[in-house]
Amino acid sequence: MGLPAKRIIRTDEEDVIARLAGHFGVTRDELIHVVKMAVGARRDSTADDPATAPGTLSYIFGTRATRIIFRAKQWERLRENGIESVFNKTSNIRIIFQNVDLAADLQYTPKAISKKRTASKELINGAQGDLFVPPSVDAFPSKEDPGEVWYLCVSCDELAGIRAELSRPAPLENEQFVDFHERIFIVKKGDLEDVQLDKDLDMPQQDYDIQISRK
Repeated sequence: MGLPAKRIIRTDEEDVIARLAGHFGVTRDELIHVVKMAVGARRDSTADDPATAPGTLSYIFGTRATRIIFRAKQWERLRENGIESVFNKTSNIRIIFQNVDLAADLQYTPKAISKKRTASKELINGAQGDLFVPPSVDAFPSKEDPGEVWYLCVSCDELAGIRAELSRPAPLENEQFVDFHERIFIVKKGDLEDVQLDKDLDMPQQDYDIQISRK
């Protein structure tokens, strides 16, 4: 039911780095910075915050960091039908930050924490052009030619750890991801841990110092 005939999952670091550079003009380290920002903000919430605070803070800081990185590369901030993203009008690609239950797992398809409503369904289901056909240089986002829609999916769980992938979804079913045309694994289990926002930093700022330890 609209599932991709060919699925691509990129897990090899060299393949990931090459794909990110060639298709998006971004480095793996830059996307890891987005992950750190989102997870650090999530973990900065306290028991006195509203119950939705961890996910909300992750989304806000993840979206902010995504835009800071990509706008420095001449991408544009896009806010359309309630969907926040960054957009490259040359390549006709847009990227959206997304909290998911479990990212970067070969045996599992990420599910969005919040169900995807009508606007997301129309956007994703309309962006079904050939992944390997170069888009028009003059392309702009529209219902007629929505280009490629990618999600930077980030998950943070005590058992599964911090994980992230940049992936292009197939058409939605029941307001949820069911499959992906391509998945690019950015952070796998064990790559990152102990991510926190620096408490001593003056707020707000565009750039945050993240405390992180690696295995």
